[in-house]
Amino acid sequence: MASKIGVMLSLIFFFYAFLFASDFVMIQLTYTSLDALSTTVSYRISKSGEINDELAQFVKEEINGDIKPVGASSSYEEGSMLGYYLIKEYKPIAYDSEPLTIKIKRYAVINMYRWLFNFKRRILFNVRN
Repeated sequence: MASKIGVMLSLIFFFYAFLFASDFVMIQLTYTSLDALSTTVSYRISKSGEINDELAQFVKEEINGDIKPVGASSSYEEGSMLGYYLIKEYKPIAYDSEPLTIKIKRYAVINMYRWLFNFKRRILFNVRN
């Protein structure tokens, strides 16, 4: 009889351990999706030069998250680095009763692609602006 109770208790413990591990896997998947999206977001910020409503809508549609600038302003001059946060909330199964906010911080160089093109043109063709 004691072994049956021990098996039942160990199954309950195993079940909670499985739920706890699944929370950690889902948190890692959420972090990975934020990291993957940050590449596209950095490219779009570099092209447009700011964090605009279109970019915020894109982030909302892709991962149901939010984007916030690091500093006070959401637009900078050419060649400067614009920092931003990608934010998403995750509701854990067994880890916690409150939603977790997963936030990553990334940077984008404004108009980096135009700068690289001009730099390459100057080096290859010895052209000055």
